[in-house]
Amino acid sequence: MQKKVLGVCLAIALLEGFAGLGIEIYAIRISATYIGSSISITGVILAMVLIAIAVGYWYGGRLSQEIHTPRQALLKAGYVLSLSAISHAIACIIQLPLLAAMTASIDSPIIAAIGVGLLFGVGLAFGSTAIPLITQFLSLKYENAEGVDAGKNAGMMVAITTVGSVLGSTLTPILLLPYIGLMSSLALFITALAISAYLSTRLAVQVDSNESLSLSTHRMNYSLALAAVLVTLIFIALNKVDTGYQTATNAWFIKQTVIDDQLAVTITDKPGQTTSSCWIYLSKKNCHWYGKITVEAIENIKPETLVFLGGAGMGTPSEVAHHNPEMALTVIDIDKGLPEIVEAHFLKAPIAPNIEFIGDDARGFLTRNRDASYDFMLIDAFQGRHVAGNLYTIEALRQFQNNSSYIMANMIGKANVEHGYSQTLFNNWQQVFGDDAYILTKTTPNQHNRDEIQNIMLCNFACPGSVKLAQAAFFNPSQALHTDDVPRLDRYYYRAM
Repeated sequence: MQKKVLGVCLAIALLEGFAGLGIEIYAIRISATYIGSSISITGVILAMVLIAIAVGYWYGGRLSQEIHTPRQALLKAGYVLSLSAISHAIACIIQLPLLAAMTASIDSPIIAAIGVGLLFGVGLAFGSTAIPLITQFLSLKYENAEGVDAGKNAGMMVAITTVGSVLGSTLTPILLLPYIGLMSSLALFITALAISAYLSTRLAVQVDSNESLSLSTHRMNYSLALAAVLVTLIFIALNKVDTGYQTATNAWFIKQTVIDDQLAVTITDKPGQTTSSCWIYLSKKNCHWYGKITVEAIENIKPETLVFLGGAGMGTPSEVAHHNPEMALTVIDIDKGLPEIVEAHFLKAPIAPNIEFIGDDARGFLTRNRDASYDFMLIDAFQGRHVAGNLYTIEALRQFQNNSSYIMANMIGKANVEHGYSQTLFNNWQQVFGDDAYILTKTTPNQHNRDEIQNIMLCNFACPGSVKLAQAAFFNPSQALHTDDVPRLDRYYYRAM
């Protein structure tokens, strides 16, 4: 009997840890469409998570001091677990309207990230409160010959809930989100919390005790747990927000459109703010101006081997590959699940046979393959609106010089001297390529559009329509450089855009 009870307690701790961290991954992923998915944002949300867990452990310890019977400890644990489930369900409903309101009124995504962390932190605090309570139950229920094994019980419960947290934080992005989707994963997590509340309450009802048992107490636990599941299912059924096609590292949003009376499609990881690729089905061409410039530059150079750092919808490499089957193209993107989504939902056709896709960090791959040589390179890797900063440091660009003679880069920025984010990129390009550094903006910067966010092309050769970067009126050569040791782009990451 003791082993069975202990097994139930460990199952409760495992489910609590799994669901708590799984929901946090859900929160981080769905928040990314509003505030991005940078290391800083993730770090802030995780900090709020750890604070909430610490508060829960502390408060659970305080509650345990006032409990003197095993049944009371289990009933209280079931109650806080049911509160955790209902709190998380409500947080999932509130999250998107809250993010929309915060991003509309507050410039800093960091503050929005704090809001998300606090919102879900309530449920996490309730969940972690249950661990000291169950520890108290074990200590009151089972004593060995020498007294109470409180330390052993506490260590065991914390260890198991930590294992559950590890499972939630790893299985969610690797298996659950890509294969069952965002909303189904959410339903699974809330159900796991509801089950843990049920198990704790059910065990309290069945445990031998001389105390009288109030029906209202355990029925309240059951009702809250059931309500959490029902609220979540209703939310999922009524939720009209597009959560995109989930992969282990990203979410992709695809939209059909018409361009020049031709059916086209767009793909992005930041809906409403950027478009990663645009593809016209009939002509098998991309429909972004910067993509057209890249294709024109490739036609002028006539390279035999090309590498694209960043895949997105692979509109530009697909156009080049379809119309130049003799060229060998390599696309390196950190999202290993991208090709399946591109083939099934974006191109609606197999990726061209002369494209080799490598699911890896672009700089990491080229660092491990320093001798790799390509006739042409396009740097087109983004995190939402922002470039992947590790590809634009002085060290990275110098490394790429050894990999390719002709290099272009697609970035989003502003063509004015005050914009530190853009000027940092410009200065790095100028520092590495010197007199061979060129720049191309969609429109000639003037007083009316100098503050507009726009795609800007950088080249280390005279690409079509470009001018020397040093001669551009909006270039500020006094801006500090971005190196591996001084990640200046992070300084401008939030307030710049």
